Amino acid sequence: MKDPNALLHQNRRDFLKLLSKAGVTTALCRAAPLVGGLMATRSASAQTRVSRVVFVYTPDGAPAGLWLPNGTTLNQATRAYEGLQSICNFREVEVLDSGHGLARKCLGQLRWGSDWTGDTIDQQIASVLGVNTPYQSYALGVQADAQEVIGRRAGAFVPAQNSPAAAYGQLFGAAPPAGDTAGFLARKKSVMDLNRSALAELKNRLGAFERETLEKHEVALREVEARLVDAASFTPSAGCTSPAFNANGYPEGAEGASGEAGVFAHQAELQSDLIVLALQCGLTNVMSLQLGWHQATWYGHDTRYRGDHHGSCHAATAEDNAEMTNYLSRCVAYLVKRLVEEDDPAVPGTKLIDNTVVVQVTDMGDGRDHSGARGPNMVATQMPSFRQGTVTSGGTNHEVLEAVVEGLGLGQWKGTDPNTHKIWPCAGGLVADALLS
Repeated sequence: MKDPNALLHQNRRDFLKLLSKAGVTTALCRAAPLVGGLMATRSASAQTRVSRVVFVYTPDGAPAGLWLPNGTTLNQATRAYEGLQSICNFREVEVLDSGHGLARKCLGQLRWGSDWTGDTIDQQIASVLGVNTPYQSYALGVQADAQEVIGRRAGAFVPAQNSPAAAYGQLFGAAPPAGDTAGFLARKKSVMDLNRSALAELKNRLGAFERETLEKHEVALREVEARLVDAASFTPSAGCTSPAFNANGYPEGAEGASGEAGVFAHQAELQSDLIVLALQCGLTNVMSLQLGWHQATWYGHDTRYRGDHHGSCHAATAEDNAEMTNYLSRCVAYLVKRLVEEDDPAVPGTKLIDNTVVVQVTDMGDGRDHSGARGPNMVATQMPSFRQGTVTSGGTNHEVLEAVVEGLGLGQWKGTDPNTHKIWPCAGGLVADALLS
């Protein structure tokens, strides 16, 4: 696949050559290459398939030997995926930097030595897939601790919104996209005005053929401007202004009315429903869902084991710990099922799962001893670039992340040069090829 940066530079060279032949001013030469850059970006964007990714974190791994299915026969910690085996890729890996307080490491080794230091893989991918969406990425949580979130941007925490009600208000209410300001939009529009003036001057200097070419540039410029305005002042499409969710009437805050945390699985379902709505309405292409944190203080509302999940790692049998892990699997499986069921408006005739990858990650192999061996990972999708229905083992969790980048078609962005690359090769280029078709 051709490097979009190379395309960008080629367009600039061609356009500058056109300006030079027309004998335009030096000032105009400085302004007009921006049009070539915008056109190159537009061309690359038009050829890019619809790709989305949702990272889901589950804490404390899984008891050794009770995660990985035996073919299509699910194990004790994966029973919740019944009916989804054909699109799920289960894998046991070595979880690097395993242990308490290291949740951020489950999303890859942070980049270093440049101005992109401290971005986790979700944010790196969002820098490519989130360019033209109102939210570059969005993070949700269920009882996620504010100081132990999985995402980092420029070394700072990416907060996970624990309250479905608050997330619904921000995503579908009147609040502007995070980080957007009128000043940003004004600067973008001033660049457009500059290029529009450049094209107008050129049309007066060039012949009929060149004028026709520049008129096409003007049309494209208006389209790009409209996209920028839409991204900065997003108006939801029909059906997305006030979408309905929470048909079961679960408590919508981070805590129930009594001050006690709501049923964990119910909160996870609400957050999953919001993920589905946000993807359908084009709000973002990159989301994360953090199910608790490494201390895992939540209780299974209908599990045999009556203590919290952390307690099941240290004061219960492996079977009871597996039951609690399967409770988390139930939360992830609910999200996958919703993506299987719901249509994808961006690609008529397909379902969301056809264009979306769900990546389950964790911070430990076996939470009972905090080891990194045999850690549970899972990738669910119907994108043709991924295999489906596999059960494999080997390598590291970072190699799984590398496979996700490749399967999303983002390999061209992977590298260590901050001028041309946006995604750091966290596994040194090693890829879990067994996940790819």
